[in-house]
Amino acid sequence: MPGTQDGSPAPEVPEDMGQNAPRIVRERRRGRVALEYLGVTSDEEEVYRALLSRPDAHSVEIAEVLSLPPGRVAVALDGLVFRGLATPRAADRFTAISPDIALGTHLSDQRGRLYEAEAALAELVEAYRSSALGNSERELIEVVHGADAVRARYLQLQLGATERIDTFVTGRPQVVGDGNTEESTVMSRGIRARGVVDRDFLAEPDGVRNVEESLGAGVEVRATSQIPLKLIVVDGRFAMLPLLGRGDGVDPSLVLRGGLAHLAQGLFDAVWARARPYGTTSESLDPVDNRIMQLLLAGFTDAAVAGQLDMSSRTVQRRISALMARAGVASRVQLGWHAREHGWG
Repeated sequence: MPGTQDGSPAPEVPEDMGQNAPRIVRERRRGRVALEYLGVTSDEEEVYRALLSRPDAHSVEIAEVLSLPPGRVAVALDGLVFRGLATPRAADRFTAISPDIALGTHLSDQRGRLYEAEAALAELVEAYRSSALGNSERELIEVVHGADAVRARYLQLQLGATERIDTFVTGRPQVVGDGNTEESTVMSRGIRARGVVDRDFLAEPDGVRNVEESLGAGVEVRATSQIPLKLIVVDGRFAMLPLLGRGDGVDPSLVLRGGLAHLAQGLFDAVWARARPYGTTSESLDPVDNRIMQLLLAGFTDAAVAGQLDMSSRTVQRRISALMARAGVASRVQLGWHAREHGWG
């Protein structure tokens, strides 16, 4: 618990005071929520604020100042180092780093996702309004009800492609999985296939394996932190997406034609341009380190990487430390920059 300027403990303020809480407490609460939205935990924020006024502070000193268990402080410090907000010094001491670079990039990504979500929402609103139009306009939109019908229509679109197929893949597969897709048939005909996957899909038990199989079949894959919704666009002329947007359910779904399909293509192209290539390999890294870097750059924690690659968290951390030493960097954010510059992952 932070102390007052004279060193005495600050009085506890109940979280449920709401608008009756002192203004400074309300502002602190809003700041904590905002930073949590950027991925910074409340413990990490408290430790970071302590580091700002105590350069080269020892972890034990921070724990005493904040009245937090040393273990929680150690976890928070590891998180700050991972996010590029702190750098370790000798003898278990740490120094805060300016947050504008580490958090500014993440904030820009959040704004980009918000823009993508707004575009998807506008598209769905237009689709809803079109349902009240005449028959000629209704030909631009088809509503598909029922899981079997959604699956059949999706596979029909896949098989009907003549030039390219673009897909957003997020979350758990609903009606079309690796066991009933026509991807191999499509690829054998020389169709160009591009896919953008996000962290939610890669975190699924078979997510990484499915992506690697698609890469082996010739699909171009890129990764991003979050995708606005599930989507397939065929030849830039047809598109299919869930009626309810990003929700897990895909029943019912919409099939779009004409200008609405062009909008869906534009959304895909915008996300594709900002996404990071996935599956690139570096001859200077062994296959395991390549896969570790791919998952780290996709936003996975050490534990999540370990789970996907069936190894211990300690082994993952040891290999990451070796990669940081090899790259000559002091933080994982710097490792990410080095990886992008040198084609690691």
